[in-house]
Formats: sequence, structure tokens, C-alpha cells
Amino acid sequence: MKINTSKFGEVDIEENLIFDFIEPILGYEELKKYVLIDYDNTSPIKWLQSIEIMEIVFPVTIPALFDIQYVFTVPEEDAKKLGLNGIENLLSLNIINMPQGKPQESTVNLLAPLVINMTNRKAIQMILPNEEYSVREKLFKDENFNISRMV
Repeated sequence: MKINTSKFGEVDIEENLIFDFIEPILGYEELKKYVLIDYDNTSPIKWLQSIEIMEIVFPVTIPALFDIQYVFTVPEEDAKKLGLNGIENLLSLNIINMPQGKPQESTVNLLAPLVINMTNRKAIQMILPNEEYSVREKLFKDENFNISRMV
């Protein structure tokens, strides 16, 4: 399936990578369908693209790829909503905030992970009750890190 995105132009997407957010991303309550775009398969940063409004796209990642220690539990209620029976089909992603012109100051939202059941493609954004995580965890520990090869 082809879609025309604002960031990447026309891209061919796999329909099995379209997710249905049964509980929406905060601030984007009207949007339910997103696709995961792997623009550069060598980058730890992927792109969560809205199918409904092509200008809406979120950079996402797995914190462990940046040596960030991150563990949380999916509450039973959320697991039921997603149809999860274990962690083997779970994908957890976190939204990155990249300040314009200062990508080295990028942060990742650890307080509100995106939790996806890869089997049925249902997804939610959870808000963790854990106060040890931040919505603006520093992504790059090394100030001189070159992000340009990642995005």
C-alpha cells in the first residue's frame, strides 16, 4: 500500500505494520491509525506515521538501544484491552522529542510508552504511575553525539 507522507513523500508500507490505537496518543485523540515506517533500517529511530493526517509523524525508539535502563509492567486491564497473553507479541516504543536545530538535545518520553500487540496490531499509550520515569529523559549521554546519521 502506498501513502503520501509529509516527511518522506510517497512510501510503500506493509499493511501488517498499521496499528489501531484503541486508546489514542495524548493530544491526538481523533487519530487512531498509524503505521511504523523504517526509513533507515540501520537507525534506532523509527517513525510512527498517522494514516489519517499525513502531517502527523512521531519519531520513536526503544530506550535500550540508547543504553537507557527501562522496565515497566503492563497492567492486567491494559493487557486485556490489547489481547496480550504474554510479552512475546508485545512491542514497546517511546516517543522522542527532537528540538528544532538542536537534535543532540533530544529527549525520550519514558512516562508514556506506546504498547502494541504485534499479533492483532492493537495499541495504546500508557501513562505509567511510576514517578521515577520522566517525559523528557535525555536520549544522548554524549553531548558530541552525531544524530544526523540516525534520522
